[in-house]
Amino acid sequence: MEAVARRAAAPVFVLALFSSAALIFVLQPLFGRMVTPLLGGSPQVWNTSMAFFQAALLAGYLYAHLLARVKDLRVQAGIHVAVLAAAWLVLPVQVSTALGAPSSEHPSLWLIGVLALSVGAPFAAASATAPLLQSWYARTGRADAHDPYYLYAASNLGSFIGLLAYPVLIEPLLGAQAQSQAWSAAYVAVLALILLSAALAVTANQNAVSVAQAPAAPVEPAPITPAVRGNVWRERGYWIAAAAVPSALSLGVTQHISTDVASAPMLWVVPLALYLATFVLAFMKGSHKLEPATLLIHPFALALLVMSYYASGNWLGSISGILAGFFFSALVCHLALSRSRPSAERLTEFYLFVSIGGVLGGSFAALLAPVIFNNVYEYPLALAAACLFRPRSPTDMPRMADATVAAAVMMGLTGLAMAVMNLNAYVAPPLWSRPAGETTIGPRRCAMAFWRWPRCMRGS
Repeated sequence: MEAVARRAAAPVFVLALFSSAALIFVLQPLFGRMVTPLLGGSPQVWNTSMAFFQAALLAGYLYAHLLARVKDLRVQAGIHVAVLAAAWLVLPVQVSTALGAPSSEHPSLWLIGVLALSVGAPFAAASATAPLLQSWYARTGRADAHDPYYLYAASNLGSFIGLLAYPVLIEPLLGAQAQSQAWSAAYVAVLALILLSAALAVTANQNAVSVAQAPAAPVEPAPITPAVRGNVWRERGYWIAAAAVPSALSLGVTQHISTDVASAPMLWVVPLALYLATFVLAFMKGSHKLEPATLLIHPFALALLVMSYYASGNWLGSISGILAGFFFSALVCHLALSRSRPSAERLTEFYLFVSIGGVLGGSFAALLAPVIFNNVYEYPLALAAACLFRPRSPTDMPRMADATVAAAVMMGLTGLAMAVMNLNAYVAPPLWSRPAGETTIGPRRCAMAFWRWPRCMRGS
């Protein structure tokens, strides 16, 4: 019976992780469609929603980390199934009316409150499935149980498919009410898959050797050196930073494309889909083989990104260059995360700090940057920060000195560019305008990065 459970564990766990991730990523655009008529379709609405979902993901990962500390696998499984069942009570998905009409003064706070009341519980409970199931898989006694991180690729692939399926299949075929009912039914199906996974894990774990007692097995790629591993908080800080940079970058590039390049329905799906694709590539089996090519292409992608700013009248070419720079920058960071992943016994801790990084990066881009910057400066800053995660050796981490110098240089350049643009705004106000009869370009839309302001001065 145990042998059968171990053989069946891999496909069942992959299907459960894939399905739960697809479910929660369908929920995001589904609820966005419901709330958009109330707040409008501005990029800030989407960025605020993304920041909330990242915070809910963090809550789910914290719950998973605490639950994984319970030694009895049967107790873990029972608690998680009970939590999922309790979260089902708030379904079907609908916009809560408890907070009244949207606030014109604080729309972001109103949206966060409505999200928490409407979908916070099922989203957080379902999101905890990814680290928990990987933790359970590590206790099945399978030959590959020592390194269950490749299941994270299946989870992110589910997120990727769910995200793309919404605008292509779900949205055109189903109305809002039918989508809500279908999502509730799919939630029950995923709950059944998780229950089956728990049963297989408990059965396979009866006489399995625990992760802590199992003989050391080679992890692919090579782990961080023991000297670095000894500094636990430095390692955790590295995970946070490597997750925060692409998170901030994904929202920054969405804001940039939506406000400065092209405004089209569901355009925000593309950066998020690429963001998830980098997770899939970074955590799949054999991902270390992608690193040399990624590090080689990355500088050329950034050069293409800069050139795209001068692609006059070709918005498709401009977006392609921007997305190429974003994709390879995010992939560099996520490969750094994959390279620094710990042993399976610290798996839920790893995902907890990765989630903290995602929340910090997303909150900075969505909530703080619009307040402290008069432009989308978080976008070029995140592009520069991603370069810090290019390794000097296969097991290396950036040193704090490197990060400090890079941050000082970027802050200096950004401050200089802001000073020049502000001076130009006072000395020669027409500088920001096109010739007579053409549309005026404000600094907020024009200078999306410090290297673009000469183009604005040309009126191009």
